[in-house]
Amino acid sequence: MSETSLLTDFEGKSLYLHTWQPEQVPVGVIQILHGMAEHAGRYNMFANRLTGNGYAVYAHDHRGHGKTDPDQLGFISEQGGFDLLVQNVEDVNNHIKRVHPDIPIAMFGHSMGSFLVQRFLQKSSFTPDAVIYSGSNGKPPVILNAGILIASLLIKLFGPEAKSPLLEKMSFGAYNKTFKPNRTEFDWLSRDNKMVDLYIDDPLCGFTCTTSFYHQLFTGIKAIHSHKPFSDHSKEIPILILSGDHDPVSNMGKGIKSLEKSIRSSGVNNLDVQIYPGGRHELLNETNREVVMDFMINWIRKKLHG
Repeated sequence: MSETSLLTDFEGKSLYLHTWQPEQVPVGVIQILHGMAEHAGRYNMFANRLTGNGYAVYAHDHRGHGKTDPDQLGFISEQGGFDLLVQNVEDVNNHIKRVHPDIPIAMFGHSMGSFLVQRFLQKSSFTPDAVIYSGSNGKPPVILNAGILIASLLIKLFGPEAKSPLLEKMSFGAYNKTFKPNRTEFDWLSRDNKMVDLYIDDPLCGFTCTTSFYHQLFTGIKAIHSHKPFSDHSKEIPILILSGDHDPVSNMGKGIKSLEKSIRSSGVNNLDVQIYPGGRHELLNETNREVVMDFMINWIRKKLHG
């Protein structure tokens, strides 16, 4: 069972925070960063598995997402939105350190959440005890610059809060093509039809984001790859990259090779990569999710506690 509360961020904004606590004194903390067009409540199954193994879990709904901004889904701010999301990662992280000052903290970022963790590590002095990237990607293609220009133009034409089906189609429109004939628009998320349907039926998932959101996301991803990852952190930090080889976000695994190369080139010495054959974008909602969760928990236990 999760508890929910409102956490005041650096600007005085209320973030909707989910907290899961084990029955005993926690042996560690996992901070979860959810992806785009979803919310932290979707990680309840994984969080309960973690608490059953002695870990406390914290996950907030990002700005423009979930119950943090239910009336402004897909809009963060007119400017600087990606950095605001990153700052909120630090706000929650600081809260965790206040509550649990003497136990290890691991960070798990899925999809957009993985990009936020990457940028957080570039900007923050905090070094987590372990990092997991799920559904992530490496260096973006040159076409990202075209997306930034188009988003800028749409902001000028329609305003920063206008929904953008065009940018949505440019970003995700091709994801389902590999899985034709398609049952839904979101077949690319998982092979488990039930999990896909739960996503579709969730009013806090699958929404169309705004022109400014896309501009901020694209420029944020570009900023990540303009800097060395982990340049100011220990090279011994344990990092795990998880992906399915049928995840279109990583270009069917090609982007994972790029991400691995980027991380290794920064001097990181403790990197593991786990690729699941047939796995699509949401490994925690895949047909083999029990195997995925067990693997992650065993990896966390080994890296945090030897």
